[in-house]
Amino acid sequence: MISRKIISTINSKTFYNKSLSYCTVNNNKNTTININNNNEKPKIKTGILMLNLGGPSKLEEVEPFLTRLFTDKEIFKLPFQKYTGTLIAKRRSNAVMKLYEAIGGGSPIRKWTEKQGELLSSMMDKISPETAPHKHYIGFRYSDPLIADTLDQMENDNVERVVAFSQYPQYSCTTTGSSLNNLWKTLEEKQMQSKFKWSVIDRWQDHKGFIDATIHKIKKAYNQFNSKLRELDIDDVDANNNNNNNKPVLVFSAHSLPMSTVEKGDPYPQEVAETVCRVMDGLGIRDEETGKPLEYILAWQSKVGPLPWLSPKTSFVIEQLAKKGRNAIVIPIAFTSDHIETLSEIDIELQHLAKKCGMKLLVRSESLNDDPLIISAMADLVNTHLKSNKTIHSNQYHLKCPGCKDDSTFCRTISNPIQALKL
Repeated sequence: MISRKIISTINSKTFYNKSLSYCTVNNNKNTTININNNNEKPKIKTGILMLNLGGPSKLEEVEPFLTRLFTDKEIFKLPFQKYTGTLIAKRRSNAVMKLYEAIGGGSPIRKWTEKQGELLSSMMDKISPETAPHKHYIGFRYSDPLIADTLDQMENDNVERVVAFSQYPQYSCTTTGSSLNNLWKTLEEKQMQSKFKWSVIDRWQDHKGFIDATIHKIKKAYNQFNSKLRELDIDDVDANNNNNNNKPVLVFSAHSLPMSTVEKGDPYPQEVAETVCRVMDGLGIRDEETGKPLEYILAWQSKVGPLPWLSPKTSFVIEQLAKKGRNAIVIPIAFTSDHIETLSEIDIELQHLAKKCGMKLLVRSESLNDDPLIISAMADLVNTHLKSNKTIHSNQYHLKCPGCKDDSTFCRTISNPIQALKL
């Protein structure tokens, strides 16, 4: 849309420019004329594609979500993958539906991603006018909006440049890698390789703003813990006469991974550990009596199936702490918003387990969701990335896991996502 202001008295007339529509100027009036350019759409200069695996927003989306998940070879290696994965999804869907029913009938991950994206784009317009206007898009792996549909939307919006922004701070081939693979493959299938100028934010486990936002939530949870402790009037001496019941153990909980993936060299466990260490370095909460930092442990949740996954399991840690008379603050460290892993596994299942095992007090640190600190962190991350003119945000992106043998299925073999995107 082109706007021209006429600040003069002119005779009424109609004019035409071959690239513009007909317009009439009225006599004796100061007139603002909006002239539609019929040949060009207004451009979105920078699209921010927020990548995540997604989650079913409604109960009827549960089975399709599980089917896409279990038939993805980059997540689960199954014999007769399509048939077996579809069968597993069908058998598990009723049980999983009940979990979603208990948290309101669906995952809130799309709601929170939309909210984060809106706030992020608005902030980017303010701090980086040279790359504005910005618009966020969502590209989920296993639920709507799927990447293929989002690419069509971006084409229709006439987006010039796109930042593929992983919503997983810590990189894994099973999350960020799978999403990026799917993005590049879909671009090739739709013959849209050269449609947009691409760059990638592949990980941000050590970003100061992310660390600070996490610390802020932990401090809030610590204050809640102490307040509830006073309400419960818990004896601060445990069965072994140790004066530690009023000192919570910080349990950092992240989504687990199969050991078969870890043993190939997937960087996820070390990047989660790096986040935890940076949080503890900056937390600054110390025991009033000893002056020592709070004790902490990294644990893993959401294991699926009988094969070995990362350990210790978060549930096991809570059981053992309860046996020792300890209390805990659980911190979801690899999630930037609420979804079934926080609202069901921690808030319902883990709380139930803690009470069953005799733990007096378990508090969860809030998810980051739309907290101003995480929005500022995301904006700083995207802004810094845009100003760097880097194609890939981290130097680690191209380093393939030592145990990865199939070059066609892992994203870090893609050397330049801006060019042909050949796999």
